[in-house]
Order: sequence, then structure tokens, then C-alpha cells
Amino acid sequence: MKITQKYQVFDDPIEIDPKDAQRLKGYLTGWNKLNEILLLGINEPDLRRLVVMELMGSRRMVIVNRLLGRLGTIQRERIKGRIAKLFV
Repeated sequence: MKITQKYQVFDDPIEIDPKDAQRLKGYLTGWNKLNEILLLGINEPDLRRLVVMELMGSRRMVIVNRLLGRLGTIQRERIKGRIAKLFV
């Protein structure tokens, strides 16, 4: 999937292949489907893909904010883990 430069909002460019788009697009149909994957667990690259896909599609800021909140939680936990290793 070709992503124009204006939707590349992250520091590292995001690439979405057609298989990823097909797999993830169902979760952007509504809040209940998105909440399902957020509760089950989702990795950071897929969260970034979902943010870009939402920006390219419906542009619902409520959904984007939820995705960014989860992305921030994942990044914070990763950093806290690195800090915890310093004190061991």
C-alpha cells in the first residue's frame, strides 16, 4: 500500500503491505472491534500501521487518540523495563 508523505507521521517511515492492510482493516470498522484487539494485545508496528490507516481513511480522532495512547503505554513499559535493569 502506497503511503503518501503527509501520512508518515512517525519518525520511522511506515510500510503497509496488502496482507497487513487486509488483516488490520477489520479492526477499524468500529470501536468494539478495535477494543477487541487492544484487549487481546497488539504489537507496536501494527499499532503504527493502524494509526496511519485511520489517518488515510476515516480520520476519527477518537480512534487515533486511543491507538496513540496504547502506543505510548507500550513504549513506556519498554523504557521502564530498561530502567529496571539498571538497578539490578
